[in-house]
Amino acid sequence: MLYNLKDPKTKEEISYHIDKKIVYLLEGVKNYISKRDKDYVMLIDGYEGSGKTTFAIQLGKYVDPSLNLSRICMTPDEFKDAIKTAKKGQCVIYDEAVTGLTAGDSITKVGRILKSMMMQMRQKNLYVIVIMPVIFEFNKYAVLSRTRFFFHIYEPKGRIGYFVGLNKKGTRITYLKGKKTHSYSVRSRFVGRFYGKFGLGNSQEPLYRKKKEDALFVVGEEEESTKYRVKSLLIQYIKKLTGDSIKKIEKRFEEEGIPLKKTAIGNALLVK
Repeated sequence: MLYNLKDPKTKEEISYHIDKKIVYLLEGVKNYISKRDKDYVMLIDGYEGSGKTTFAIQLGKYVDPSLNLSRICMTPDEFKDAIKTAKKGQCVIYDEAVTGLTAGDSITKVGRILKSMMMQMRQKNLYVIVIMPVIFEFNKYAVLSRTRFFFHIYEPKGRIGYFVGLNKKGTRITYLKGKKTHSYSVRSRFVGRFYGKFGLGNSQEPLYRKKKEDALFVVGEEEESTKYRVKSLLIQYIKKLTGDSIKKIEKRFEEEGIPLKKTAIGNALLVK
């Protein structure tokens, strides 16, 4: 079916196709968070570029027409702040834009936030969507105790826009069975398609892409800093073991084809 709305903030007319099964599910979500006075946590995973964010925003905008970029979060701190400032019945999305050294750390922090802020989320009846590359990297509590529905986004023969959904029981079995092998072995009839229409409207899509680009830039800088710190500690460890000077250690690294940047060497000199 075609879902149509007028954004209450930008006044832009928005429309996108949404599967009837999804509509039935989301009507249940709206009923759950309003009439039963609860919160609702949903997980979405899938390969990079598979359309996870597009799908999540379409879901969030259906339940909460006021959803905007301020509640689509790229970092754990932003996610925590959005939960604190969200109003009753609103949607908050954590978009796992981070890749590399800090990705695992970020998703661990998000799991802790879901646990530590459980009371606030329930009191405000929030609809929270967490997007990540692989569900099996999430912590056990967040998946088994907080998640009510899970979507895996996949690409048959390279075509994006396909989903399979699992209820709480199916999510639990999938997580416990697939934790070691990262395999999605549970079958579901809750399958369908979605299309790549940006749910916040055409005017907001470039702003979202800029926000994501800025988040990746900040994270990239943090990763570089982490790499230098790790190398610095390694230099100090080798120095203690061998008694060699830092210059000698630097030369040994270069002989192995691993040149040390001056930042790492400078950090090593500062380590006590």
